[in-house]
Amino acid sequence: MMRRPLLVSIAAILFAAATAFPIGAQSKGAAKSAGRVPAVSAMQALPLTCAQAWVAAHRSYPEVIAIVTTLAKVSLANRDLAIPNDREAGLEAGRGIAADCKADPNALLFAIVDKHVRRVAETTIR
Repeated sequence: MMRRPLLVSIAAILFAAATAFPIGAQSKGAAKSAGRVPAVSAMQALPLTCAQAWVAAHRSYPEVIAIVTTLAKVSLANRDLAIPNDREAGLEAGRGIAADCKADPNALLFAIVDKHVRRVAETTIR
């Protein structure tokens, strides 16, 4: 699937860009829950800012990645786009998402994800 390289690359960038979100000490309970990633619906994820997504994800990168992945899928579906089967395209989108969230933690995360998905995606013909 062409979307997989983007999502994997976004995950790698989000892990590397730890400064994109405020970092706080995790409690033992949060550390235990880090292994499971709850399902995040698009309806729950759409209104979140970058900072709110970080809090909603219990300050857990796997949970933030789940939110970003959900939003990227919404953007791709709504715009009839596909991600090029190119690792660099995904890395580029991930770097952009991390940088924009760091620059403006109160920006809507979906707007940022949509912006960078559109920047690297290709139009598909159905």
